[in-house]
Amino acid sequence: MQAATYILTEAGWAGLTTNAIAARAGVNIGSLYQFFPNKEAVIAELQRRHAVAIHEELRQTLAGLPEHPSLTEVLTVLVEMLIIEHRAAPALHKAITEELPSTLRWLPEEKQALQRQVLASLQPFMGNVPDPELAIFLMSVAAEGAIHKVTAQRPELLHSPQLVAELVTLFEPYLCRPAGR
Repeated sequence: MQAATYILTEAGWAGLTTNAIAARAGVNIGSLYQFFPNKEAVIAELQRRHAVAIHEELRQTLAGLPEHPSLTEVLTVLVEMLIIEHRAAPALHKAITEELPSTLRWLPEEKQALQRQVLASLQPFMGNVPDPELAIFLMSVAAEGAIHKVTAQRPELLHSPQLVAELVTLFEPYLCRPAGR
Protein backbone atom coordinates (compact mmCIF):
# COMPACT_ATOMS: atom_id res chain seq x y z
CA MET A 1 0.00 0.00 0.00
CA GLN A 2 2.86 2.37 0.80
CA ALA A 3 4.50 1.60 -2.53
CA ALA A 4 1.26 2.25 -4.44
CA THR A 5 0.72 5.50 -2.55
CA TYR A 6 4.25 6.65 -3.34
CA ILE A 7 3.97 5.80 -7.03
CA LEU A 8 0.53 7.38 -7.39
CA THR A 9 1.83 10.55 -5.74
CA GLU A 10 5.06 10.72 -7.72
CA ALA A 11 4.15 9.24 -11.10
CA GLY A 12 0.36 9.49 -11.27
CA TRP A 13 -2.12 6.96 -12.55
CA ALA A 14 -0.15 6.30 -15.75
CA GLY A 15 2.97 5.38 -13.75
CA LEU A 16 1.06 3.14 -11.36
CA THR A 17 1.50 -0.41 -12.63
CA THR A 18 1.55 -3.69 -10.79
CA ASN A 19 5.18 -4.14 -11.86
CA ALA A 20 6.09 -0.71 -10.46
CA ILE A 21 4.25 -1.46 -7.21
CA ALA A 22 6.00 -4.80 -6.79
CA ALA A 23 9.41 -3.29 -7.58
CA ARG A 24 8.92 -0.38 -5.17
CA ALA A 25 7.67 -2.74 -2.43
CA GLY A 26 10.57 -5.12 -3.03
CA VAL A 27 8.33 -8.12 -3.67
CA ASN A 28 7.94 -10.54 -6.53
CA ILE A 29 5.14 -9.65 -8.96
CA GLY A 30 3.64 -13.09 -8.32
CA SER A 31 3.34 -12.26 -4.63
CA LEU A 32 1.48 -9.07 -5.49
CA TYR A 33 -0.88 -10.95 -7.80
CA GLN A 34 -1.76 -13.36 -4.96
CA PHE A 35 -3.54 -10.46 -3.26
CA PHE A 36 -4.31 -8.00 -6.06
CA PRO A 37 -5.23 -9.02 -9.61
CA ASN A 38 -4.62 -5.52 -11.00
CA LYS A 39 -3.86 -1.92 -10.04
CA GLU A 40 -7.56 -1.13 -9.67
CA ALA A 41 -7.74 -3.70 -6.86
CA VAL A 42 -4.77 -2.01 -5.17
CA ILE A 43 -6.55 1.37 -5.39
CA ALA A 44 -9.76 -0.17 -4.03
CA GLU A 45 -7.84 -1.52 -1.03
CA LEU A 46 -6.15 1.84 -0.46
CA GLN A 47 -9.57 3.50 -0.46
CA ARG A 48 -11.06 0.85 1.81
CA ARG A 49 -8.30 1.37 4.36
CA HIS A 50 -8.66 5.13 4.06
CA ALA A 51 -12.42 4.90 4.59
CA VAL A 52 -11.99 2.72 7.69
CA ALA A 53 -9.53 5.24 9.11
CA ILE A 54 -11.85 8.17 8.36
CA HIS A 55 -14.85 6.40 9.93
CA GLU A 56 -12.89 5.72 13.09
CA GLU A 57 -11.48 9.23 13.22
CA LEU A 58 -14.96 10.68 12.71
CA ARG A 59 -16.38 8.48 15.46
CA GLN A 60 -13.66 9.61 17.88
CA THR A 61 -14.01 13.25 16.85
CA LEU A 62 -17.78 13.25 17.37
CA ALA A 63 -17.42 11.39 20.68
CA GLY A 64 -15.13 14.19 21.88
CA LEU A 65 -17.78 16.88 21.44
CA PRO A 66 -19.58 18.37 24.46
CA GLU A 67 -22.84 16.70 25.49
CA HIS A 68 -25.04 19.23 23.66
CA PRO A 69 -22.89 20.78 20.93
CA SER A 70 -24.02 23.59 18.69
CA LEU A 71 -24.27 23.25 14.93
CA THR A 72 -21.21 25.48 14.64
CA GLU A 73 -19.21 23.18 16.92
CA VAL A 74 -20.22 20.05 14.99
CA LEU A 75 -19.52 21.62 11.59
CA THR A 76 -16.21 23.00 12.82
CA VAL A 77 -14.91 19.60 13.94
CA LEU A 78 -16.16 17.93 10.75
CA VAL A 79 -14.54 20.52 8.49
CA GLU A 80 -11.32 20.52 10.55
CA MET A 81 -11.15 16.74 10.27
CA LEU A 82 -11.52 16.87 6.47
CA ILE A 83 -8.89 19.57 6.16
CA ILE A 84 -6.45 17.77 8.46
CA GLU A 85 -6.92 14.63 6.38
CA HIS A 86 -6.01 16.52 3.22
CA ARG A 87 -3.19 18.42 4.93
CA ALA A 88 -1.56 15.11 5.91
CA ALA A 89 -1.16 13.95 2.31
CA PRO A 90 -1.95 16.77 -0.13
CA ALA A 91 0.01 15.23 -3.00
CA LEU A 92 -1.89 11.95 -2.65
CA HIS A 93 -5.27 13.70 -2.53
CA LYS A 94 -4.31 15.80 -5.54
CA ALA A 95 -3.28 12.66 -7.44
CA ILE A 96 -6.53 10.91 -6.54
CA THR A 97 -8.61 13.92 -7.57
CA GLU A 98 -6.76 14.70 -10.77
CA GLU A 99 -5.26 11.39 -11.90
CA LEU A 100 -7.60 8.54 -11.05
CA PRO A 101 -10.43 7.65 -13.39
CA SER A 102 -13.65 8.94 -11.82
CA THR A 103 -14.97 5.39 -11.45
CA LEU A 104 -12.17 4.65 -8.96
CA ARG A 105 -12.35 7.78 -6.80
CA TRP A 106 -14.47 6.35 -3.95
CA LEU A 107 -16.37 3.17 -3.58
CA PRO A 108 -20.08 4.09 -3.37
CA GLU A 109 -20.81 2.05 -0.24
CA GLU A 110 -17.93 3.70 1.64
CA LYS A 111 -19.06 7.18 0.66
CA GLN A 112 -22.66 6.40 1.66
CA ALA A 113 -21.57 5.04 5.04
CA LEU A 114 -19.57 8.20 5.72
CA GLN A 115 -22.52 10.37 4.69
CA ARG A 116 -24.81 8.40 7.05
CA GLN A 117 -22.36 9.03 9.88
CA VAL A 118 -22.27 12.76 9.11
CA LEU A 119 -26.07 12.86 8.77
CA ALA A 120 -26.49 11.29 12.21
CA SER A 121 -24.33 14.04 13.74
CA LEU A 122 -26.04 16.91 11.91
CA GLN A 123 -29.68 15.81 11.68
CA PRO A 124 -30.64 17.21 15.11
CA PHE A 125 -29.95 20.70 13.67
CA MET A 126 -31.81 20.16 10.39
CA GLY A 127 -35.41 20.67 11.52
CA ASN A 128 -36.54 22.62 8.45
CA VAL A 129 -34.50 20.76 5.85
CA PRO A 130 -37.01 18.84 3.70
CA ASP A 131 -34.62 16.07 2.66
CA PRO A 132 -31.72 15.71 5.13
CA GLU A 133 -30.03 12.92 3.14
CA LEU A 134 -29.99 15.05 -0.01
CA ALA A 135 -28.71 18.04 1.99
CA ILE A 136 -25.82 16.01 3.43
CA PHE A 137 -25.02 14.61 0.00
CA LEU A 138 -24.91 18.11 -1.52
CA MET A 139 -22.91 19.46 1.41
CA SER A 140 -20.38 16.65 1.01
CA VAL A 141 -20.08 17.38 -2.71
CA ALA A 142 -19.48 21.06 -1.95
CA ALA A 143 -16.98 20.31 0.83
CA GLU A 144 -15.14 17.75 -1.26
CA GLY A 145 -14.99 20.11 -4.24
CA ALA A 146 -13.80 23.07 -2.18
CA ILE A 147 -11.19 21.16 -0.20
CA HIS A 148 -9.88 19.28 -3.24
CA LYS A 149 -9.59 22.55 -5.18
CA VAL A 150 -7.74 24.15 -2.26
CA THR A 151 -5.48 21.08 -1.99
CA ALA A 152 -4.63 21.21 -5.69
CA GLN A 153 -4.40 24.96 -6.23
CA ARG A 154 -3.74 26.67 -2.89
CA PRO A 155 -2.45 24.04 -0.44
CA GLU A 156 -1.16 26.74 1.94
CA LEU A 157 -4.81 27.42 2.86
CA LEU A 158 -4.97 23.95 4.43
CA HIS A 159 -3.04 25.49 7.33
CA SER A 160 -5.28 28.53 7.69
CA PRO A 161 -7.99 28.63 10.38
CA GLN A 162 -9.81 31.00 8.04
CA LEU A 163 -10.53 28.11 5.65
CA VAL A 164 -12.37 26.24 8.42
CA ALA A 165 -14.32 29.36 9.39
CA GLU A 166 -15.29 30.10 5.79
CA LEU A 167 -16.53 26.58 5.10
CA VAL A 168 -18.53 26.50 8.35
CA THR A 169 -20.03 29.87 7.37
CA LEU A 170 -20.96 28.40 4.00
CA PHE A 171 -22.64 25.28 5.41
CA GLU A 172 -24.33 26.52 8.57
CA PRO A 173 -27.18 28.53 6.99
CA TYR A 174 -27.78 25.73 4.49
CA LEU A 175 -28.39 23.22 7.27
CA CYS A 176 -30.17 25.56 9.67
CA ARG A 177 -32.67 27.22 7.37
CA PRO A 178 -35.88 28.99 8.27
CA ALA A 179 -39.22 27.19 7.87
CA GLY A 180 -40.64 27.16 4.38
CA ARG A 181 -37.34 27.20 2.48
